[in-house]
Amino acid sequence: MKIGIYGAPYSGKTTVFKLLVGEINESIGVAKIHDRRVDYLSEMYNPKKTTYATMEFVDLPGLSPELPRKEKNQILGKIQNVDALLWVVRAFQDESVPSYFNDAGKESEYLHDELLIRDLDMAETNIEKLKNAKRKLTREEEHQLLALEKCESALNDGKFVNLIDLSDDEKRALSSFGFFTMKKSIVAVNLDEESFRKNSYKGKEKVNDIVNENSLSMIEMCGKLEMEINELEEDERKEFLNDLGLKESGIERLAKIVYSSLDLISFFTVGEDEVKAWTIKKGMNFKKAAGKIHTDIERGFIRAEVIKFSDMEKMGSMKEIKANGLLRLEGKDSIVEDGDIVNIRFNV
Repeated sequence: MKIGIYGAPYSGKTTVFKLLVGEINESIGVAKIHDRRVDYLSEMYNPKKTTYATMEFVDLPGLSPELPRKEKNQILGKIQNVDALLWVVRAFQDESVPSYFNDAGKESEYLHDELLIRDLDMAETNIEKLKNAKRKLTREEEHQLLALEKCESALNDGKFVNLIDLSDDEKRALSSFGFFTMKKSIVAVNLDEESFRKNSYKGKEKVNDIVNENSLSMIEMCGKLEMEINELEEDERKEFLNDLGLKESGIERLAKIVYSSLDLISFFTVGEDEVKAWTIKKGMNFKKAAGKIHTDIERGFIRAEVIKFSDMEKMGSMKEIKANGLLRLEGKDSIVEDGDIVNIRFNV
């Protein structure tokens, strides 16, 4: 999964990117998905290595409303290479930094509309191309035309493509067009400290409307505070978060929201060598999940020995897990659940 960080200039987009992936000089980086379950298992097993789930983020160029359409399209074209979008919307006041909107509602509406405009242009261009074809359309092209017309109608009404009721055949017909509004989007509203503490900012109602109307996920955070938190020692960090009434930093919450919004879950493998979180799509079976560890394990899969993390936390040891009959055996077609601790039996 590659997540594109999308926003206007001066929104704090690059700050959020650096907080997620660390101080690097490139526009692509990997963020660790902090998980207290990994911490717990690592304390229990004291392994040589502890590995958290990760996600890749891309800092896309800022989309300025002053740019001509051609340059905007060049920037938007980079979205083609990401799987989902993290919008960063400015809601902070800072006289030293220019702002195009001075209103989070207007800024989120701008980002929303730019995606709609691009997708509507994509739909209209391809509808025209198919209708003007100087030959009879193939059956596949006929399906594409009908699906594209459905998208055009919805986009003209301001509706994202991923909210249209499409059949599996229609989704397949549209897959080659790369509609941006088919991608999952998460909104991160970047506040100043005062607005964050008051939970109030200019344009909040409009932001909420856009989020609700398009079934987006959202988080409100303060990039400036996050930078300060990032520089603190662990004890000071906890005290700082307590003062804000939080258990986790905004950047940790943001990473988790992105992770869950994309229908991703974690299962764990544990031992003295390593405690590791593995990322899979929700609904994956144990045999396919075994392939994430190694293709040989998937090929030679026999069964999975599985413990729920909640049971492990409650019992506190493998001995108690077994004594209470909480270790279960699962076959290749059983579905992995978030937080499963898994040991795969295999033979190749």
